[in-house]
Amino acid sequence: MPVERTFIKLGLKRVGLDEFLAQELERAGYGGADIRRIPTGTRVALYVERPGIVIGRKGKSIRHLTDELSQKFELENPQVEVVELRKPELCAPIMAKRIAFALERGISARRVGHTALRRVMNAGARGAEITISGRIAGERTRTQRVYQGYLSKAGEPAEKLVSHGYAAAKLKPGIAGVKVLIMPPDAPLPDEIKIAAEETPKPAEAVPAVKADEKGEEAKAAEVEAKEVKPEEGEKSGDTQIQ
Repeated sequence: MPVERTFIKLGLKRVGLDEFLAQELERAGYGGADIRRIPTGTRVALYVERPGIVIGRKGKSIRHLTDELSQKFELENPQVEVVELRKPELCAPIMAKRIAFALERGISARRVGHTALRRVMNAGARGAEITISGRIAGERTRTQRVYQGYLSKAGEPAEKLVSHGYAAAKLKPGIAGVKVLIMPPDAPLPDEIKIAAEETPKPAEAVPAVKADEKGEEAKAAEVEAKEVKPEEGEKSGDTQIQ
């Protein structure tokens, strides 16, 4: 098989797996997955908003999901790990689904976009952009775009550092697409350089020098004290009493 077909096959498999997980874990707030090969098999890290739904009662749901990944997608010994998202507002897929759900309830696109953008920025994001396009109101299609902060649009930072989220809202006039881009607060940008402050070395404490003559005198004094023996009271050498 040519190399190109191998990469295309792997790409299609990854997209199909992501769509399957998004459909199965919709109630849990699916925010993405990280799939890596490890020596003992395949590690599948699931980032969700509510991990209890993924695990299920006594681990029943996660065992069923593991079997599905092994059978349908032929993953070698899949080891599923559930990671809870501490700040779902910084996850673009979750925010895109929230916006689509709000549009389906009848809330205006302008209000939904500004509210979601404010929540993302309050969560600490560097920048964000929300685009809602389609038949939002009326028969004519239009696009509603709101953005704030700094956001990389090209190059490697835009592909690896920016979180992308897409969703579709089924409205009465037609389908409306939602696109969310979020730059996380801890994104290591290549043009940012942090210079560590130099630590001034502490001066070494001076040890007082001892002269050789003083050392000799102290040694002689110790020898003299060791040789001195005090005689006991009432005892005289060589005296005997005869009655």
